[in-house]
Order: sequence, then structure tokens, then C-alpha cells
Amino acid sequence: MKNERKRDTSKKRQSILDAAVKAFVNEGYDKTSMDRIADIAGASKRTVYNHFPSKENLLQEVIDQFGREMHTLKLITYDHNLPLDEQLSRFADAEISVVNNPAWMGFIKMLLTEFVRSPDLAQEAMSRNEKIENSLTVWMRDAALDGKLLIEDPSMAASVFSAMMGGAFTWPALYRGGLDSQKIPELKKELIQTFLCRYRRDEEKSLFVDHPCPKS
Repeated sequence: MKNERKRDTSKKRQSILDAAVKAFVNEGYDKTSMDRIADIAGASKRTVYNHFPSKENLLQEVIDQFGREMHTLKLITYDHNLPLDEQLSRFADAEISVVNNPAWMGFIKMLLTEFVRSPDLAQEAMSRNEKIENSLTVWMRDAALDGKLLIEDPSMAASVFSAMMGGAFTWPALYRGGLDSQKIPELKKELIQTFLCRYRRDEEKSLFVDHPCPKS
């Protein structure tokens, strides 16, 4: 019986989180009440407060859930036997899959609005998210240890690649409401080759036949 109650509690908690996401995205965080979340979740207001003491706490839990989903989506490990561009392409495809997911993009838009309104919330979310090591940073470190990339600061290299992908795909999609699917493959390829021209070891660049790096 105890295990059943635990499962029921976990299921109810998740239903409240799902209801909160739906309400925050469709109606805006500021305009959403705990009563409204309870209504969408099919729960009493007391049940909602038993799981989440405040709307601010509920939003933070929703942000953490989103962070875990993004971490799982981009949990790509380095493989010595695969070409670097093919592996980086997987990270790019994960970014593009977020852009092509209306639910995730709706949540990101809502979150940006709240971050602008409340810098403290943004700072808190960033600090909590930083506790989980970025899998791209791990990949950069492993590629460098394997002698394939010349990287002194894996975190910096990961930030550079993320900024390239975000600038090419995520931000344009947020502003324009979508991406030109026909341009994605060539743009993705160009960005990856540009990154590798910067960080690939010189002896590896000589084997980079398809897109040779310009000589400095």
C-alpha cells in the first residue's frame, strides 16, 4: 500500500507540473493562479500547495524539469571511432529538435519574458543549472584528451559551439517563429566545419579534405 501511495503522489506531482507548464505558456506566468493550475491538474488547491508551497517554487521546479529534459536530450558521449563532425552534428540536431518542438519553444519564450522581468529568477535558474555538468563540455574534454582537438578550456569551447548553434537556430526561430528547413543542413555543416577549423589539431586538419581550413 505504501508503494502505491508513493506512486500516486509522484503521479499527482507530475500532473501538477504539467498543468503549470500548460498554464504558464498559454496564459503567462504572471496571470496564472494556483487555483488555475489546480483546475487544469484536476486537483484541489490544497493538494497543489502540499506539493509546491508557492507559485514561485512551482515555476522553479518547472525550470529544473526543463533543464533535466534538455540535459537528457543532449547526453551525447564522445566516441573515438566516429568522425568529429558527425558527433558534433548530433549536438546540433538536438538543438534543432528543441527549435522544432512547439511546446519547448513556447516554454522558452515564456521563460525569457520572466527572466527579463525578474533577473533574480534568471540568476537562480542559471546557478541551479550549472550544478549539472554540460555533456558538451565533457565531450570537448574527452576529444581533447584523445588528441583530436586542441582545447585548453573545454567549458569555453563548449560555450563557443553552443553560442554558434543558438545564434544560428534557436534565436532566429524565437524571433521569426520558425526556421527555413531547406537551409538547415548546409548552415549546420558550415558551422561545424568552422568550429573544427578553430579547434582541430593541425595534424588532423591536414586530413580534413572536404573542407580544408584556411592557412593562417
